[in-house]
Amino acid sequence: MQIHAGSITSNLKQRSLEILIAEVVFTGTELLLGQILNTNARHLQQALASNGIDLYHQVTVGDNLARCAEAIRQAAARAEVIFIGGGLGPTEDDISREALSLALDVPLIQDPGALAIVRRFYLARDIPMPGVNLRQALIPAGGTALDNPVGTAPGIALEHGGKIFFLLPGPPPEFNRMLDEQVLPCLFKRFPDRLGTIHSRVLKVGGMGESILAEKLGDLLNNSSPTLAPCAKEGEVHLRITAKAAGKEAAGRVISEMEQAVRQRLEGYVFGADEETLPSVVGGLLLQAGLRVSLLEAFTGGQLAHMFISDSTAREVLTCGLVLPGYTPGSPPPEQFLEVLPAPGADVKKTVGQMAAAARRRFHSGVGIATAGPAQLPEQARHQYPVGIAVDVAGNCQVREMLFWGSCSQAARRAAGAALFLLWQILQEKQ
Repeated sequence: MQIHAGSITSNLKQRSLEILIAEVVFTGTELLLGQILNTNARHLQQALASNGIDLYHQVTVGDNLARCAEAIRQAAARAEVIFIGGGLGPTEDDISREALSLALDVPLIQDPGALAIVRRFYLARDIPMPGVNLRQALIPAGGTALDNPVGTAPGIALEHGGKIFFLLPGPPPEFNRMLDEQVLPCLFKRFPDRLGTIHSRVLKVGGMGESILAEKLGDLLNNSSPTLAPCAKEGEVHLRITAKAAGKEAAGRVISEMEQAVRQRLEGYVFGADEETLPSVVGGLLLQAGLRVSLLEAFTGGQLAHMFISDSTAREVLTCGLVLPGYTPGSPPPEQFLEVLPAPGADVKKTVGQMAAAARRRFHSGVGIATAGPAQLPEQARHQYPVGIAVDVAGNCQVREMLFWGSCSQAARRAAGAALFLLWQILQEKQ
């Protein structure tokens, strides 16, 4: 049965939500220089999505009054709710208050409530307040000070020209608490009928590139509700399905319909979803089948073993992993594997199958996996690696010869992922 994008939501009845658009302006030259990580951005993005508020633009501006004011003007031209993060400290480079005042042509006034918040910090510690902190008591006329129980900088809420502006302090403990305890409740009160949820589910795809995946999905990628967006990872493609609805349950129904359509078109390639990883899924299938696995890596340098031991489930099924050095006279492999290693000029595809079988027999496991690459590469082929991978399950061996591009370490990681995905496909067929 062919499923088209237009049918995804045809049978779903739900309350439609009027779009509420937000925009974010983060200030601070230290952010532009990469001196600190902007963790406030992620917290705010997740909070907005959880409450059905669309975020279309997010910008970062240095500590420059004119540029910050211009960024605020641009945000106000596109959004109803504008967040300004950082720049509420007492020093000259803290210019968010002044930038908002300049952008809206609204004067700054000393607010008694803001002044009480600033003074409280010093009174509680019985130390005198420096005069420079009086700047933190300034807010644009018509605005409201937001309490800051863990710092000296009051936040600011201002409704002006049909838009709402929130200024939040930069330190994450202050930013997060003010957002969660004051700003979001304010938005719920102000827009009771326009908040809902934006919910996502991520499907994880192996064994194909982004372009082939796009061809298979076709019209589904053009769907507007829910949306379907691919994101290429190393050796995988993640498909994010996102729906906006009045509640999580309604969004979940829409996402489930799209997920069913995607899985149908990509049958045999979707190995997991959300927090699942390829090692965790493969480990679970091996446990379910009562199988253990042994590894013989002659190209991947332990990358495959690392994938197993880095996951608590996959670690349980790993019997042994043997990493072989290169084929140089000074580092011979163990004798019990010498006869199955590919010598220069040997047929790697044929030999890697023998290696997988040898690993399975030698370590008494139900599954043997092996990787092998060429002993030598010509100079012109240093960035492309023909690699053999093999998975032997109870004597039934499947072999692939694949070409990986990039550096040697990148090729090793991708080959390890390809070997693990081949095992997943074999285990799927056995179910």
